Amino acid sequence: MRKVYLKLLSLLLLSALVFAGALPAQARGSKRPLQDPPDPKHRFLSGSEWLGGAGVDVFYLNKFECVKDKCLQEYGSVNGSCPFQCVDLAVRLYAKVGYDNFRWSTRDNTPGRRIGAAKDLVHADQFQAPRNGQLRFYPNRSADRPPAPGDLLVFEASAQNGYFGHVAVVDWVAGDTLGYVQQNVCPTGLPEPYGWAKLEVELDNGKQLFSITDGGSGGSVAGWVHSDLIKQQLIDQPEMRRAGDIRWNRDDTAVYVYLSPARTRALANGEFIGGVIADLLSSSGALSFTTYELAATLTNQVGEWIRSDRRLNPASGVRSVDFTLKYTGRIIWVRPWGGPANGKWIPFVMEDVFYQPRFTGVKEE
Repeated sequence: MRKVYLKLLSLLLLSALVFAGALPAQARGSKRPLQDPPDPKHRFLSGSEWLGGAGVDVFYLNKFECVKDKCLQEYGSVNGSCPFQCVDLAVRLYAKVGYDNFRWSTRDNTPGRRIGAAKDLVHADQFQAPRNGQLRFYPNRSADRPPAPGDLLVFEASAQNGYFGHVAVVDWVAGDTLGYVQQNVCPTGLPEPYGWAKLEVELDNGKQLFSITDGGSGGSVAGWVHSDLIKQQLIDQPEMRRAGDIRWNRDDTAVYVYLSPARTRALANGEFIGGVIADLLSSSGALSFTTYELAATLTNQVGEWIRSDRRLNPASGVRSVDFTLKYTGRIIWVRPWGGPANGKWIPFVMEDVFYQPRFTGVKEE
């Protein structure tokens, strides 16, 4: 009788502990905490492998499966997002800089409902975000700002994506091509975490308008979402850095290159040193968000302008030049030190943007 009594007492105490929450979550059989991403066993790509090392982990269920029309929060979730879905990648990346999730804002500026689908990101300017970090959506074909690393590519709703739309994160931009990273895309039955898109730029009365004409596996692009917080905290490098005998700094649309007098004279003398400059920039980390080929080609183009324009030529008293290594666009700015245009930025219009090889999943450095 005594043994039965002790056993009953033990069961009652165990029940009390469970209801009090004293047992570990695993013992209670609960789901993973909502602030934890999925188990690393599902990780297909590490955050250190993209966006210049500032990305977040990319997850596919069991590393090989897409999860169409499913919300598997029991696998782990950050800010209530659905793990393995495309929006989850955007939510986790933007959470790094303070966004608590993508939510609608109500008229009284109180948090509203969470985003329903990727296609809703076309209304990003209405989302509740940090008060000092408003999101902005740039419509495709009429955008005056190019897509930049860290921006969100928003794809139009279609049968291809179940009419939910799709979202991916811009990884790098080079001339007329950009690469992006995504979740929940398996066009051949296998995960496709990388994608590429084709860019075009038009000049309209001196104003540049940017378009994505081919979104790759994601389909047609509706536009892109930009955040100054992502730009400032994850992409920009405002401090001057040295690469051999040249210097550079960076924002999310260009690397600003400051050539030494010796490099300026070499370009003026007809030397094609674009590869040398690109080597220096690459080794110092300047090209984390663009390509070596773009840096080499654009440097040699600046050399042609130095030789053909007296405002940039050492024969006119120029000692050195600075230039913008724009990731995309047709306007390149060059600044001479010395000569008739000393200290002034001069715009040069490219005949066309650069063509880069189609993205194959491995970014060339």
